[in-house]
Amino acid sequence: MKTDIDVSTGYRALRHGTGLLDHAGTGLFRVAGPGAGKFVGTASSRNADFLLEGQIAVALLLRANGTVVAEALIHCDGAEYLLEVWPAQRDAAAEHLRSLAETVPDVTVTDVGERYRVLAVEGPESYRIAKKYLSFPISSMAYRSFAVERWNDADLLISRTGVTGEYGYKLHAPAEAADELSAELAELGAQRAGPDALDICRMEMRFVNLEREGGPDPFTPFDVGLQWMVDFQHEFLGRDAALRIWEQGPERSPICWKADASVTAVPERGAPLLIGGIVVGAVSHAVWSPSLERVIGTARVDRAVAASGVEFLIDDAQARSISAPFLVPSSFGRPLE
Repeated sequence: MKTDIDVSTGYRALRHGTGLLDHAGTGLFRVAGPGAGKFVGTASSRNADFLLEGQIAVALLLRANGTVVAEALIHCDGAEYLLEVWPAQRDAAAEHLRSLAETVPDVTVTDVGERYRVLAVEGPESYRIAKKYLSFPISSMAYRSFAVERWNDADLLISRTGVTGEYGYKLHAPAEAADELSAELAELGAQRAGPDALDICRMEMRFVNLEREGGPDPFTPFDVGLQWMVDFQHEFLGRDAALRIWEQGPERSPICWKADASVTAVPERGAPLLIGGIVVGAVSHAVWSPSLERVIGTARVDRAVAASGVEFLIDDAQARSISAPFLVPSSFGRPLE
């Protein structure tokens, strides 16, 4: 989704102040019924049995062949669950969940995405705004947790689920009240930021952007470095296929890289990586980092060169593989007041 919001302005807000994000079109699916817990366990790549009410787990929805459908935030709401997926993955997730629900008895999956709009404030100062909507100290809100609060006679689901490495909070507002809430957040000092600014921040912290890194063809969690989201100790759709792929070892592995300081052009997806004139991989996604003043990105490379500190060429430009994250966020070590 493209917007007319200036990328530089949005980036500065997200990294150094408070950015205001509008995640319009976010997929929201409520899972209810006696079979809700079993369904969520079958659908997601990580075991959600440990979740207590108010806690959130991040997981993947996989096809039977082990390829990725979507990334999901699983909110435990007592005996029910709310699954949240990124807007670009909403339609695929909706079809996937509907199909899977037909195989699990005593469960209903309701698409409630049209009832709400998801707004977010992210940045080292964002907690100053988010705390105005909480009835308890914001310092006691753990990462990946949520609470429901009242605002202007409406329920707001407020979660701490940032993806920039800075403090970050989402607000699920009733659709009819979202414009009013957005205006109020802006009046409180949040500056509007678009998806491109958010994408840069995500890359700097290595929060995978599936729609940009995964590409148009089917891909597995291991192609984008999300093996940590796959728990092979529990049964879920796609487990056996994913386990076979993991045990066999993918032909190529994801790496992070940083271009030489003289490089300013951002390479396209698919640009080849060369060592000694031999193609050893291809760019998955790349951005210009204003904080680092460097072009940075990810790539999939032959396993033999999938290590930190390897030098190669991209479009005749020198680059080196590095360990993530690319930088230390402004919020690191900063206490919540």
